Amino acid sequence: MRTLLNPFFIACAVLWGVNQLLEINGIYLWPLFGYLDDLVCFPLVLGGILTVQRVYFSCNSITLPFQHVIFAVVMFTVCFELVLPYFRAVYTADALDAIAYSAGALGFQVFINKPLVLLNKAYEK
Repeated sequence: MRTLLNPFFIACAVLWGVNQLLEINGIYLWPLFGYLDDLVCFPLVLGGILTVQRVYFSCNSITLPFQHVIFAVVMFTVCFELVLPYFRAVYTADALDAIAYSAGALGFQVFINKPLVLLNKAYEK
């Protein structure tokens, strides 16, 4: 569960929550409205998946293989930017969404997807 206390994860969760509150209240700020959810998607989704694995296997040194992170980005891009817009006019295909997914996945890889043992030692310095 300590994965969820990662400062980058918390920052992404707060940004997502603020953006949702703005949208609920009818305040649509571009580029937040268009791209912030896509940017924070992978730190939140993959951070959650990583947490579940660490709890299930009782091992804080588990990390997600980089290939799995790339696979997630490709699948989200295909599903949400290629397939859904084809079937529903409500969805729009946007190449910048794929860039936001990739940037978020990179943030996850750099700041969250590390063994907790190593992170704890880094914070002690």
